[in-house]
Amino acid sequence: MTRSTSPTDRRTGTRKGRWRLLRLKAAAAAGLLLLALGSQAQAIDSTISLNNKRTGWDANEPNLTPARVSSSSFGRRWSTPVNGAVLAQPLVTGRNVVVATENNYVYGIDAVTGVTHWTRQLGPAWPTSSIPCNDPAPHTGITGTPVYDPSSNTVFLTSKVNDGADAQHPHWYFHAMSASTGAERAGWPVRIQGTPTNSPGHPFNPFTFAQRPGLLLLNGSVYAAFGSYCDVGPYVGNVVGVNIGTRRLTLWSAEAGSDTREAGIWQSGGGLVSDGSGRIIFTTGNGAGAGSPSPGPGSRPPGNLGESVVRLGVNSNGSLSARDFFSPANNKTLDANDTDLGSGGPVALPDAFGTPAHPRLLVQVGKDGRVFLLDRNNLGGMGQGPNGTDKVVSVAGPFEGVWGHPAVWGGGGGYVYTVSTDTGNGHSPLRALKFRVNSSGVPVLTSVGISNEGFGYGSGSPAVTSNGTAAGSALVWAVWSGSGAGGVGGELRVYDAVPVGGVMHLRRSFPIGTAAKFVVPATDGGRVYVGTRDGHLVAFGIAGTTAAATTAGGTGRGTGGTGGGTGGTGGGTGGCGPCEESDKHGS
Repeated sequence: MTRSTSPTDRRTGTRKGRWRLLRLKAAAAAGLLLLALGSQAQAIDSTISLNNKRTGWDANEPNLTPARVSSSSFGRRWSTPVNGAVLAQPLVTGRNVVVATENNYVYGIDAVTGVTHWTRQLGPAWPTSSIPCNDPAPHTGITGTPVYDPSSNTVFLTSKVNDGADAQHPHWYFHAMSASTGAERAGWPVRIQGTPTNSPGHPFNPFTFAQRPGLLLLNGSVYAAFGSYCDVGPYVGNVVGVNIGTRRLTLWSAEAGSDTREAGIWQSGGGLVSDGSGRIIFTTGNGAGAGSPSPGPGSRPPGNLGESVVRLGVNSNGSLSARDFFSPANNKTLDANDTDLGSGGPVALPDAFGTPAHPRLLVQVGKDGRVFLLDRNNLGGMGQGPNGTDKVVSVAGPFEGVWGHPAVWGGGGGYVYTVSTDTGNGHSPLRALKFRVNSSGVPVLTSVGISNEGFGYGSGSPAVTSNGTAAGSALVWAVWSGSGAGGVGGELRVYDAVPVGGVMHLRRSFPIGTAAKFVVPATDGGRVYVGTRDGHLVAFGIAGTTAAATTAGGTGRGTGGTGGGTGGTGGGTGGCGPCEESDKHGS
Protein backbone atom coordinates (compact mmCIF):
# COMPACT_ATOMS: atom_id res chain seq x y z
CA MET A 1 0.00 0.00 0.00
CA THR A 2 1.30 3.44 -0.93
CA ARG A 3 1.12 5.86 1.97
CA SER A 4 -0.08 9.32 0.98
CA THR A 5 2.21 12.22 1.76
CA SER A 6 -0.09 14.88 0.36
CA PRO A 7 -0.17 18.03 2.51
CA THR A 8 -3.96 18.00 2.24
CA ASP A 9 -3.95 14.66 4.06
CA ARG A 10 -1.75 15.84 6.92
CA ARG A 11 -2.42 19.50 7.54
CA THR A 12 -2.93 19.05 11.26
CA GLY A 13 0.39 19.10 13.07
CA THR A 14 2.49 19.59 9.93
CA ARG A 15 5.83 21.17 10.70
CA LYS A 16 7.85 23.50 8.53
CA GLY A 17 10.52 20.84 8.26
CA ARG A 18 8.10 18.49 6.58
CA TRP A 19 7.07 21.16 4.11
CA ARG A 20 10.71 21.84 3.38
CA LEU A 21 11.37 18.13 2.87
CA LEU A 22 8.42 17.86 0.55
CA ARG A 23 9.64 20.77 -1.52
CA LEU A 24 13.11 19.25 -1.70
CA LYS A 25 11.64 15.97 -2.89
CA ALA A 26 9.62 17.81 -5.50
CA ALA A 27 12.70 19.67 -6.67
CA ALA A 28 14.60 16.41 -6.85
CA ALA A 29 11.80 14.90 -8.88
CA ALA A 30 11.89 17.85 -11.26
CA GLY A 31 15.64 17.47 -11.59
CA LEU A 32 15.21 13.79 -12.24
CA LEU A 33 13.36 14.73 -15.42
CA LEU A 34 16.71 15.66 -16.88
CA LEU A 35 17.87 12.08 -16.46
CA ALA A 36 14.84 9.84 -16.63
CA LEU A 37 13.14 11.61 -19.52
CA GLY A 38 16.30 11.97 -21.50
CA SER A 39 16.55 8.19 -21.62
CA GLN A 40 13.40 7.88 -23.73
CA ALA A 41 15.41 7.58 -26.95
CA GLN A 42 13.54 5.53 -29.55
CA ALA A 43 15.17 3.43 -32.26
CA ILE A 44 11.94 3.33 -34.27
CA ASP A 45 8.66 5.22 -34.45
CA SER A 46 6.44 2.21 -33.84
CA THR A 47 3.21 3.72 -32.51
CA ILE A 48 1.32 6.99 -32.53
CA SER A 49 3.15 9.72 -30.60
CA LEU A 50 6.17 7.45 -30.16
CA ASN A 51 5.26 5.47 -27.03
CA ASN A 52 2.33 3.97 -25.15
CA LYS A 53 2.17 7.00 -22.86
CA ARG A 54 1.65 9.12 -26.04
CA THR A 55 4.12 11.81 -24.97
CA GLY A 56 5.10 12.57 -28.56
CA TRP A 57 8.65 13.29 -27.40
CA ASP A 58 11.52 12.02 -29.56
CA ALA A 59 14.54 12.68 -27.33
CA ASN A 60 17.01 11.10 -29.76
CA GLU A 61 17.22 13.79 -32.45
CA PRO A 62 20.60 15.52 -32.04
CA ASN A 63 20.59 16.49 -35.73
CA LEU A 64 17.25 18.29 -35.62
CA THR A 65 18.72 21.30 -33.88
CA PRO A 66 17.10 24.72 -34.18
CA ALA A 67 20.14 25.98 -36.09
CA ARG A 68 20.03 23.16 -38.64
CA VAL A 69 16.29 23.40 -39.10
CA SER A 70 16.71 27.14 -39.73
CA SER A 71 19.44 26.60 -42.31
CA SER A 72 18.91 26.54 -46.06
CA SER A 73 20.00 22.90 -46.13
CA PHE A 74 16.86 21.79 -44.29
CA GLY A 75 13.71 21.34 -46.33
CA ARG A 76 11.49 18.93 -48.15
CA ARG A 77 13.49 15.96 -49.38
CA TRP A 78 10.80 14.08 -51.25
CA SER A 79 7.05 13.58 -51.63
CA THR A 80 5.88 10.09 -52.57
CA PRO A 81 2.32 9.62 -53.90
CA VAL A 82 0.02 7.03 -52.34
CA ASN A 83 -3.52 5.94 -53.16
CA GLY A 84 -5.86 7.68 -50.74
CA ALA A 85 -5.88 10.17 -47.90
CA VAL A 86 -3.46 9.54 -45.02
CA LEU A 87 -5.08 10.22 -41.65
CA ALA A 88 -3.00 7.68 -39.74
CA GLN A 89 0.44 8.69 -38.51
CA PRO A 90 3.23 7.09 -40.58
CA LEU A 91 5.34 4.53 -38.72
CA VAL A 92 9.11 4.19 -39.09
CA THR A 93 9.90 0.47 -38.84
CA GLY A 94 13.60 0.52 -39.69
CA ARG A 95 14.43 1.30 -43.31
CA ASN A 96 10.74 1.48 -44.23
CA VAL A 97 8.12 4.06 -43.41
CA VAL A 98 4.77 2.27 -43.30
CA VAL A 99 1.90 4.38 -44.60
CA ALA A 100 -1.80 3.42 -44.53
CA THR A 101 -4.58 5.16 -46.45
CA GLU A 102 -8.34 5.58 -46.46
CA ASN A 103 -8.47 3.62 -49.74
CA ASN A 104 -7.19 0.55 -47.84
CA TYR A 105 -3.69 0.72 -49.32
CA VAL A 106 -0.61 0.08 -47.20
CA TYR A 107 2.92 0.99 -48.32
CA GLY A 108 6.48 0.36 -47.31
CA ILE A 109 8.40 3.46 -48.43
CA ASP A 110 12.15 3.91 -48.07
CA ALA A 111 12.77 6.22 -45.13
CA VAL A 112 15.75 7.87 -46.85
CA THR A 113 15.00 7.93 -50.58
CA GLY A 114 11.21 7.81 -50.76
CA VAL A 115 11.27 4.77 -53.05
CA THR A 116 8.18 2.57 -52.72
CA HIS A 117 9.38 -0.93 -51.79
CA TRP A 118 6.01 -2.62 -51.49
CA THR A 119 2.29 -1.96 -51.73
CA ARG A 120 -0.70 -3.94 -50.52
CA GLN A 121 -4.42 -3.36 -51.02
CA LEU A 122 -6.66 -4.84 -48.33
CA GLY A 123 -9.98 -4.86 -50.16
CA PRO A 124 -12.44 -2.24 -51.36
CA ALA A 125 -12.74 0.75 -49.06
CA TRP A 126 -16.17 1.60 -47.69
CA PRO A 127 -18.00 4.60 -49.27
CA THR A 128 -18.51 7.03 -46.40
CA SER A 129 -21.46 8.59 -48.23
CA SER A 130 -23.42 5.49 -47.18
CA ILE A 131 -24.03 7.29 -43.90
CA PRO A 132 -25.13 10.95 -43.51
CA CYS A 133 -21.67 12.19 -42.61
CA ASN A 134 -19.27 11.67 -45.53
CA ASP A 135 -16.20 12.26 -43.37
CA PRO A 136 -13.62 11.14 -44.24
CA ALA A 137 -14.60 11.50 -47.88
CA PRO A 138 -15.00 9.70 -50.16
CA HIS A 139 -13.89 6.45 -48.48
CA THR A 140 -13.10 4.92 -45.12
CA GLY A 141 -10.40 2.28 -45.04
CA ILE A 142 -7.57 2.63 -42.53
CA THR A 143 -8.07 5.62 -40.22
CA GLY A 144 -6.54 4.75 -36.85
CA THR A 145 -2.74 4.71 -36.66
CA PRO A 146 -1.34 1.15 -36.87
CA VAL A 147 1.16 -0.26 -34.38
CA TYR A 148 4.46 -2.03 -35.08
CA ASP A 149 5.90 -4.95 -33.12
CA PRO A 150 9.69 -4.95 -33.63
CA SER A 151 10.05 -8.37 -32.00
CA SER A 152 8.20 -9.99 -34.90
CA ASN A 153 8.64 -7.26 -37.53
CA THR A 154 4.85 -7.09 -37.80
CA VAL A 155 2.54 -4.15 -38.40
CA PHE A 156 -0.96 -4.45 -36.94
CA LEU A 157 -3.83 -2.33 -38.22
CA THR A 158 -7.60 -2.18 -38.68
CA SER A 159 -9.40 -1.70 -41.98
CA LYS A 160 -13.02 -1.20 -42.96
CA VAL A 161 -13.82 -3.22 -46.08
CA ASN A 162 -16.85 -2.91 -48.33
CA ASP A 163 -17.15 -6.66 -48.83
CA GLY A 164 -20.70 -7.33 -47.64
CA ALA A 165 -23.92 -7.70 -49.59
CA ASP A 166 -24.10 -3.90 -49.90
CA ALA A 167 -22.59 -0.76 -48.40
CA GLN A 168 -24.82 -1.15 -45.33
CA HIS A 169 -23.02 -4.38 -44.46
CA PRO A 170 -19.26 -3.70 -44.41
CA HIS A 171 -16.80 -5.43 -42.10
CA TRP A 172 -13.95 -4.32 -39.85
CA TYR A 173 -10.78 -6.44 -39.71
CA PHE A 174 -7.59 -6.68 -37.70
CA HIS A 175 -4.59 -7.24 -40.01
CA ALA A 176 -1.06 -8.42 -39.25
CA MET A 177 1.48 -7.66 -41.98
CA SER A 178 5.21 -8.06 -42.50
CA ALA A 179 6.86 -4.66 -42.26
CA SER A 180 9.43 -5.80 -44.85
CA THR A 181 7.10 -7.07 -47.58
CA GLY A 182 3.53 -6.23 -46.62
CA ALA A 183 2.58 -9.90 -46.68
CA GLU A 184 -0.30 -10.86 -44.39
CA ARG A 185 0.74 -13.14 -41.54
CA ALA A 186 -0.73 -16.65 -41.46
CA GLY A 187 -4.17 -16.79 -39.86
CA TRP A 188 -4.90 -13.12 -40.46
CA PRO A 189 -6.93 -10.96 -41.01
CA VAL A 190 -9.37 -11.40 -38.11
CA ARG A 191 -12.90 -10.13 -38.61
CA ILE A 192 -14.15 -7.95 -35.73
CA GLN A 193 -17.48 -9.22 -34.46
CA GLY A 194 -19.24 -10.31 -31.29
CA THR A 195 -20.64 -8.58 -28.22
CA PRO A 196 -19.00 -6.78 -25.29
CA THR A 197 -18.63 -8.88 -22.17
CA ASN A 198 -20.23 -6.10 -20.13
CA SER A 199 -23.08 -5.48 -22.60
CA PRO A 200 -23.93 -8.81 -24.24
CA GLY A 201 -27.18 -7.58 -25.76
CA HIS A 202 -25.48 -5.00 -27.98
CA PRO A 203 -23.29 -6.51 -30.70
CA PHE A 204 -20.50 -4.72 -32.52
CA ASN A 205 -21.93 -2.66 -35.41
CA PRO A 206 -19.47 -2.43 -38.33
CA PHE A 207 -21.76 -0.10 -40.29
CA THR A 208 -21.92 2.87 -37.91
CA PHE A 209 -18.74 2.30 -35.87
CA ALA A 210 -15.65 4.35 -36.76
CA GLN A 211 -12.11 3.42 -35.69
CA ARG A 212 -10.18 6.67 -35.14
CA PRO A 213 -7.79 6.27 -32.15
CA GLY A 214 -4.30 4.91 -32.62
CA LEU A 215 -3.88 1.22 -31.84
CA LEU A 216 -2.21 -0.13 -28.69
CA LEU A 217 0.09 -3.16 -28.47
CA LEU A 218 0.10 -4.50 -24.92
CA ASN A 219 1.16 -7.86 -23.47
CA GLY A 220 0.61 -9.89 -26.62
CA SER A 221 -2.68 -8.27 -27.64
CA VAL A 222 -3.61 -5.40 -29.96
CA TYR A 223 -6.39 -3.03 -28.90
CA ALA A 224 -8.52 -0.66 -30.99
CA ALA A 225 -11.24 1.78 -29.91
CA PHE A 226 -14.38 2.79 -31.78
CA GLY A 227 -16.72 5.76 -31.93
CA SER A 228 -19.01 7.18 -34.62
CA TYR A 229 -19.16 9.06 -37.89
CA CYS A 230 -20.56 12.54 -37.10
CA ASP A 231 -22.58 11.15 -34.16
CA VAL A 232 -24.75 9.13 -36.55
CA GLY A 233 -26.34 6.32 -34.57
CA PRO A 234 -26.78 3.75 -33.42
CA TYR A 235 -23.29 3.64 -31.99
CA VAL A 236 -21.54 3.15 -28.69
CA GLY A 237 -17.91 3.41 -27.66
CA ASN A 238 -16.19 0.03 -27.82
CA VAL A 239 -12.70 -1.21 -27.03
CA VAL A 240 -11.81 -4.35 -28.97
CA GLY A 241 -8.74 -6.47 -28.36
CA VAL A 242 -7.29 -9.38 -30.31
CA ASN A 243 -4.79 -11.82 -28.83
CA ILE A 244 -1.91 -12.13 -31.29
CA GLY A 245 -1.28 -15.80 -30.54
CA THR A 246 -4.83 -17.15 -30.37
CA ARG A 247 -6.53 -14.43 -32.46
CA ARG A 248 -9.32 -14.47 -29.89
CA LEU A 249 -11.35 -11.26 -29.60
CA THR A 250 -12.54 -9.44 -26.49
CA LEU A 251 -14.96 -6.49 -26.51
CA TRP A 252 -15.92 -3.90 -23.89
CA SER A 253 -18.59 -1.18 -24.06
CA ALA A 254 -18.45 2.33 -22.57
CA GLU A 255 -22.23 2.30 -22.10
CA ALA A 256 -23.56 -0.75 -20.29
CA GLY A 257 -25.90 0.78 -17.72
CA SER A 258 -29.33 2.35 -17.98
CA ASP A 259 -28.35 3.83 -21.35
CA THR A 260 -26.47 1.93 -24.04
CA ARG A 261 -25.79 4.64 -26.60
CA GLU A 262 -22.96 6.98 -27.58
CA ALA A 263 -19.86 7.64 -25.41
CA GLY A 264 -17.78 7.19 -28.53
CA ILE A 265 -14.01 6.86 -28.24
CA TRP A 266 -12.33 8.94 -30.93
CA GLN A 267 -9.84 11.34 -29.28
CA SER A 268 -9.20 13.10 -32.61
CA GLY A 269 -6.95 10.18 -33.47
CA GLY A 270 -4.94 10.06 -30.24
CA GLY A 271 -3.91 6.57 -29.19
CA LEU A 272 -5.12 4.35 -26.40
CA VAL A 273 -2.73 4.91 -23.49
CA SER A 274 -1.00 2.34 -21.32
CA ASP A 275 1.32 3.06 -18.42
CA GLY A 276 1.98 -0.53 -17.44
CA SER A 277 0.95 -4.14 -17.75
CA GLY A 278 -2.79 -4.65 -17.99
CA ARG A 279 -3.68 -0.93 -17.84
CA ILE A 280 -5.50 0.85 -20.69
CA ILE A 281 -6.58 4.50 -20.47
CA PHE A 282 -8.77 6.50 -22.87
CA THR A 283 -11.40 9.25 -22.95
CA THR A 284 -15.01 9.07 -24.10
CA GLY A 285 -17.24 11.62 -25.77
CA ASN A 286 -20.83 12.71 -25.26
CA GLY A 287 -23.16 10.38 -23.42
CA ALA A 288 -26.84 10.17 -24.35
CA GLY A 289 -29.60 10.56 -21.78
CA ALA A 290 -28.21 8.91 -18.67
CA GLY A 291 -25.01 8.04 -20.48
CA SER A 292 -22.65 10.17 -18.38
CA PRO A 293 -21.85 9.27 -14.76
CA SER A 294 -23.64 10.52 -11.70
CA PRO A 295 -21.58 11.42 -8.62
CA GLY A 296 -19.54 8.54 -7.32
CA PRO A 297 -15.98 7.44 -6.50
CA GLY A 298 -13.55 6.56 -9.25
CA SER A 299 -12.88 3.15 -7.75
CA ARG A 300 -16.47 2.10 -8.49
CA PRO A 301 -17.04 2.93 -12.18
CA PRO A 302 -20.71 2.86 -13.22
CA GLY A 303 -22.01 1.16 -16.34
CA ASN A 304 -22.46 4.49 -18.12
CA LEU A 305 -19.13 6.17 -18.83
CA GLY A 306 -19.73 9.02 -21.28
CA GLU A 307 -17.62 12.19 -20.83
CA SER A 308 -15.03 10.22 -18.87
CA VAL A 309 -11.39 9.34 -18.62
CA VAL A 310 -11.50 5.58 -18.08
CA ARG A 311 -8.87 3.12 -16.93
CA LEU A 312 -9.52 -0.48 -17.92
CA GLY A 313 -7.87 -3.52 -16.46
CA VAL A 314 -7.08 -6.68 -18.40
CA ASN A 315 -8.44 -9.68 -16.50
CA SER A 316 -6.72 -13.07 -16.28
CA ASN A 317 -9.00 -14.48 -19.00
CA GLY A 318 -8.24 -11.57 -21.33
CA SER A 319 -11.54 -9.76 -20.82
CA LEU A 320 -11.66 -6.08 -19.93
CA SER A 321 -13.28 -4.28 -17.01
CA ALA A 322 -13.38 -0.67 -15.83
CA ARG A 323 -11.21 -0.10 -12.75
CA ASP A 324 -11.21 3.69 -12.38
CA PHE A 325 -12.68 6.81 -13.99
CA PHE A 326 -12.91 10.60 -13.92
CA SER A 327 -15.83 12.60 -15.26
CA PRO A 328 -16.18 16.39 -14.85
CA ALA A 329 -18.86 17.50 -12.42
CA ASN A 330 -20.52 19.44 -15.27
CA ASN A 331 -20.62 16.44 -17.61
CA LYS A 332 -24.32 16.92 -18.38
CA THR A 333 -23.57 20.46 -19.56
CA LEU A 334 -20.73 19.15 -21.71
CA ASP A 335 -23.18 16.66 -23.24
CA ALA A 336 -25.82 19.31 -23.90
CA ASN A 337 -23.36 21.74 -25.51
CA ASP A 338 -21.40 19.12 -27.48
CA THR A 339 -18.24 20.25 -25.69
CA ASP A 340 -17.17 16.70 -25.04
CA LEU A 341 -14.09 15.75 -23.09
CA GLY A 342 -13.32 13.04 -25.65
CA SER A 343 -12.24 15.37 -28.46
CA GLY A 344 -8.89 15.15 -26.71
CA GLY A 345 -6.78 12.10 -26.06
CA PRO A 346 -5.06 11.52 -22.70
CA VAL A 347 -1.30 11.62 -22.25
CA ALA A 348 0.46 9.90 -19.37
CA LEU A 349 3.31 12.05 -18.11
CA PRO A 350 6.61 10.24 -17.57
CA ASP A 351 6.90 9.05 -13.99
CA ALA A 352 9.69 11.53 -13.28
CA PHE A 353 7.01 14.24 -13.25
CA GLY A 354 5.39 12.54 -10.27
CA THR A 355 5.50 13.41 -6.58
CA PRO A 356 5.24 11.12 -3.55
CA ALA A 357 1.53 11.87 -3.29
CA HIS A 358 0.89 11.66 -7.04
CA PRO A 359 3.54 9.44 -8.60
CA ARG A 360 1.72 8.82 -11.90
CA LEU A 361 0.19 11.83 -13.61
CA LEU A 362 -2.01 12.21 -16.67
CA VAL A 363 -3.04 15.23 -18.76
CA GLN A 364 -6.49 15.52 -20.33
CA VAL A 365 -8.01 18.44 -22.25
CA GLY A 366 -11.11 18.51 -24.46
CA LYS A 367 -13.38 20.95 -26.23
CA ASP A 368 -14.00 23.20 -23.22
CA GLY A 369 -10.29 23.98 -22.86
CA ARG A 370 -9.72 22.97 -19.25
CA VAL A 371 -6.38 21.19 -18.83
CA PHE A 372 -6.88 18.54 -16.17
CA LEU A 373 -3.93 17.05 -14.32
CA LEU A 374 -5.08 13.68 -12.96
CA ASP A 375 -3.59 10.91 -10.84
CA ARG A 376 -3.51 7.74 -12.94
CA ASN A 377 -3.83 5.58 -9.83
CA ASN A 378 -6.82 7.55 -8.52
CA LEU A 379 -8.52 9.33 -11.41
CA GLY A 380 -11.06 11.08 -9.22
CA GLY A 381 -14.53 9.76 -10.03
CA MET A 382 -17.36 12.25 -10.52
CA GLY A 383 -18.21 15.07 -8.11
CA GLN A 384 -15.90 13.82 -5.37
CA GLY A 385 -14.26 17.17 -4.57
CA PRO A 386 -15.47 19.71 -2.00
CA ASN A 387 -19.16 20.55 -2.47
CA GLY A 388 -19.47 18.18 -5.41
CA THR A 389 -16.65 19.68 -7.46
CA ASP A 390 -13.97 17.82 -9.39
CA LYS A 391 -11.45 15.75 -7.45
CA VAL A 392 -8.35 16.35 -9.56
CA VAL A 393 -4.67 16.99 -8.87
CA SER A 394 -5.01 20.45 -10.45
CA VAL A 395 -6.61 22.20 -13.40
CA ALA A 396 -5.41 24.99 -15.70
CA GLY A 397 -7.52 27.23 -17.90
CA PRO A 398 -10.02 27.16 -19.39
CA PHE A 399 -8.22 28.00 -22.61
CA GLU A 400 -9.28 27.31 -26.18
CA GLY A 401 -10.74 23.92 -27.08
CA VAL A 402 -8.49 21.07 -28.17
CA TRP A 403 -9.16 18.46 -30.83
CA GLY A 404 -6.09 16.29 -30.34
CA HIS A 405 -3.66 15.39 -27.59
CA PRO A 406 -0.72 17.17 -25.93
CA ALA A 407 3.00 16.54 -26.34
CA VAL A 408 5.65 16.61 -23.62
CA TRP A 409 9.25 17.78 -23.21
CA GLY A 410 11.20 17.02 -20.04
CA GLY A 411 13.82 19.72 -20.32
CA GLY A 412 13.78 22.90 -18.27
CA GLY A 413 11.75 21.20 -15.55
CA GLY A 414 9.06 19.92 -17.90
CA TYR A 415 6.63 21.32 -20.47
CA VAL A 416 3.30 20.24 -21.95
CA TYR A 417 2.16 21.56 -25.35
CA THR A 418 -1.35 21.77 -26.80
CA VAL A 419 -2.60 22.81 -30.22
CA SER A 420 -5.97 24.48 -29.87
CA THR A 421 -8.52 24.70 -32.65
CA ASP A 422 -10.23 27.71 -34.21
CA THR A 423 -13.94 26.96 -34.56
CA GLY A 424 -14.82 30.57 -35.27
CA ASN A 425 -14.42 31.82 -31.71
CA GLY A 426 -11.12 33.66 -32.06
CA HIS A 427 -7.39 33.02 -31.78
CA SER A 428 -6.39 29.38 -31.26
CA PRO A 429 -2.65 29.07 -30.66
CA LEU A 430 -0.03 26.51 -29.86
CA ARG A 431 0.31 26.75 -26.08
CA ALA A 432 3.18 25.86 -23.74
CA LEU A 433 2.35 24.92 -20.15
CA LYS A 434 5.16 24.73 -17.62
CA PHE A 435 5.17 21.93 -15.08
CA ARG A 436 6.02 22.75 -11.48
CA VAL A 437 5.21 21.73 -7.93
CA ASN A 438 3.66 24.60 -5.98
CA SER A 439 4.36 25.63 -2.40
CA SER A 440 1.70 23.19 -1.18
CA GLY A 441 3.43 20.30 -2.89
CA VAL A 442 0.78 20.04 -5.62
CA PRO A 443 1.81 19.45 -9.26
CA VAL A 444 0.42 22.17 -11.51
CA LEU A 445 0.61 23.27 -15.14
CA THR A 446 0.88 26.99 -15.83
CA SER A 447 0.49 28.60 -19.25
CA VAL A 448 3.75 30.40 -20.06
CA GLY A 449 3.56 31.02 -23.78
CA ILE A 450 1.39 30.96 -26.90
CA SER A 451 2.07 31.32 -30.60
CA ASN A 452 1.16 34.50 -32.43
CA GLU A 453 -0.18 32.29 -35.21
CA GLY A 454 -3.55 30.58 -34.84
CA PHE A 455 -4.42 27.02 -35.86
CA GLY A 456 -7.58 26.18 -37.78
CA TYR A 457 -9.98 23.30 -37.32
CA GLY A 458 -8.41 20.01 -38.36
CA SER A 459 -4.87 21.02 -37.36
CA GLY A 460 -2.87 18.19 -35.85
CA SER A 461 -1.44 17.26 -32.47
CA PRO A 462 2.14 18.33 -31.69
CA ALA A 463 5.34 16.32 -31.57
CA VAL A 464 8.61 17.26 -29.85
CA THR A 465 12.18 16.56 -30.93
CA SER A 466 15.29 17.21 -28.88
CA ASN A 467 18.75 16.06 -27.92
CA GLY A 468 17.57 14.64 -24.62
CA THR A 469 16.90 17.48 -22.22
CA ALA A 470 19.74 19.66 -23.48
CA ALA A 471 18.88 23.33 -23.26
CA GLY A 472 18.17 24.93 -26.62
CA SER A 473 17.77 21.62 -28.45
CA ALA A 474 14.00 21.12 -28.38
CA LEU A 475 11.53 21.91 -31.14
CA VAL A 476 7.75 21.50 -31.36
CA TRP A 477 6.31 20.31 -34.68
CA ALA A 478 2.65 20.49 -35.72
CA VAL A 479 0.61 20.31 -38.91
CA TRP A 480 -1.32 23.53 -39.50
CA SER A 481 -4.63 23.67 -41.34
CA GLY A 482 -6.57 26.84 -42.08
CA SER A 483 -10.14 27.11 -40.81
CA GLY A 484 -12.74 26.28 -43.43
CA ALA A 485 -10.10 25.38 -46.00
CA GLY A 486 -10.53 21.61 -45.89
CA GLY A 487 -6.80 21.32 -45.33
CA VAL A 488 -5.86 23.10 -48.57
CA GLY A 489 -2.60 25.00 -48.16
CA GLY A 490 -1.55 22.94 -45.15
CA GLU A 491 1.82 23.49 -43.52
CA LEU A 492 4.29 21.73 -41.26
CA ARG A 493 5.22 24.31 -38.63
CA VAL A 494 8.11 24.14 -36.21
CA TYR A 495 8.46 26.22 -33.04
CA ASP A 496 11.10 26.70 -30.39
CA ALA A 497 10.03 24.64 -27.40
CA VAL A 498 10.77 27.29 -24.76
CA PRO A 499 8.75 30.50 -25.09
CA VAL A 500 10.42 33.88 -24.75
CA GLY A 501 8.44 36.77 -23.35
CA GLY A 502 5.30 34.66 -23.40
CA VAL A 503 5.60 33.91 -27.12
CA MET A 504 6.19 30.59 -28.87
CA HIS A 505 8.61 31.51 -31.65
CA LEU A 506 7.75 30.16 -35.10
CA ARG A 507 11.06 29.05 -36.55
CA ARG A 508 9.90 27.86 -39.98
CA SER A 509 6.85 26.76 -41.93
CA PHE A 510 6.82 24.34 -44.87
CA PRO A 511 4.01 23.70 -47.39
CA ILE A 512 2.76 20.11 -47.44
CA GLY A 513 -0.22 20.26 -49.81
CA THR A 514 -3.64 19.40 -48.41
CA ALA A 515 -3.45 18.65 -44.69
CA ALA A 516 -5.30 15.65 -43.30
CA LYS A 517 -7.49 16.20 -40.23
CA PHE A 518 -5.75 15.85 -36.87
CA VAL A 519 -2.64 14.28 -38.42
CA VAL A 520 0.48 13.74 -36.27
CA PRO A 521 3.99 14.06 -37.76
CA ALA A 522 6.44 11.19 -37.32
CA THR A 523 10.11 11.81 -36.51
CA ASP A 524 13.12 9.54 -36.83
CA GLY A 525 16.81 9.81 -37.67
CA GLY A 526 16.84 13.55 -38.34
CA ARG A 527 13.76 13.43 -40.55
CA VAL A 528 10.13 14.43 -40.18
CA TYR A 529 7.36 12.60 -42.08
CA VAL A 530 3.84 13.86 -42.76
CA GLY A 531 0.93 12.10 -44.48
CA THR A 532 -1.51 14.29 -46.40
CA ARG A 533 -5.16 14.29 -47.37
CA ASP A 534 -4.27 14.56 -51.06
CA GLY A 535 -2.38 11.27 -50.93
CA HIS A 536 1.32 11.86 -50.27
CA LEU A 537 3.99 10.98 -47.76
CA VAL A 538 6.20 14.05 -47.43
CA ALA A 539 9.66 13.86 -45.84
CA PHE A 540 11.73 16.74 -44.46
CA GLY A 541 15.39 16.68 -43.51
CA ILE A 542 18.90 17.92 -44.20
CA ALA A 543 20.01 17.97 -47.84
CA GLY A 544 22.45 15.24 -48.77
CA THR A 545 21.51 12.99 -45.84
CA THR A 546 21.81 9.55 -47.40
CA ALA A 547 22.80 7.39 -44.45
CA ALA A 548 20.47 4.50 -43.73
CA ALA A 549 17.66 5.14 -41.35
CA THR A 550 17.72 3.47 -37.97
CA THR A 551 17.36 -0.28 -38.39
CA ALA A 552 16.95 -1.40 -34.81
CA GLY A 553 14.03 -3.80 -34.66
CA GLY A 554 13.65 -3.79 -38.44
CA THR A 555 14.96 -6.03 -41.18
CA GLY A 556 16.49 -3.58 -43.60
CA ARG A 557 15.15 -2.86 -47.08
CA GLY A 558 11.91 -4.58 -47.94
CA THR A 559 12.28 -7.30 -50.54
CA GLY A 560 9.69 -9.42 -52.20
CA GLY A 561 7.11 -6.63 -52.25
CA THR A 562 5.34 -5.30 -55.28
CA GLY A 563 8.02 -2.76 -56.09
CA GLY A 564 6.48 -0.06 -58.16
CA GLY A 565 3.13 -0.27 -56.42
CA THR A 566 -0.41 -0.58 -57.68
CA GLY A 567 -3.58 1.40 -57.71
CA GLY A 568 -2.13 4.51 -59.28
CA THR A 569 0.61 5.03 -56.73
CA GLY A 570 3.33 5.32 -59.29
CA GLY A 571 6.72 3.98 -58.41
CA GLY A 572 10.00 5.21 -57.08
CA THR A 573 10.34 8.42 -55.19
CA GLY A 574 8.21 11.46 -55.24
CA GLY A 575 11.02 12.88 -57.34
CA CYS A 576 11.63 15.85 -55.13
CA GLY A 577 15.34 15.12 -54.79
CA PRO A 578 17.05 18.15 -53.26
CA CYS A 579 14.04 20.43 -53.74
CA GLU A 580 14.19 23.19 -51.19
CA GLU A 581 10.87 24.52 -49.96
CA SER A 582 11.21 28.18 -49.06
CA ASP A 583 9.79 28.77 -45.61
CA LYS A 584 7.00 31.26 -45.21
CA HIS A 585 8.29 32.50 -41.88
CA GLY A 586 11.98 33.02 -41.26
CA SER A 587 13.60 32.79 -37.88
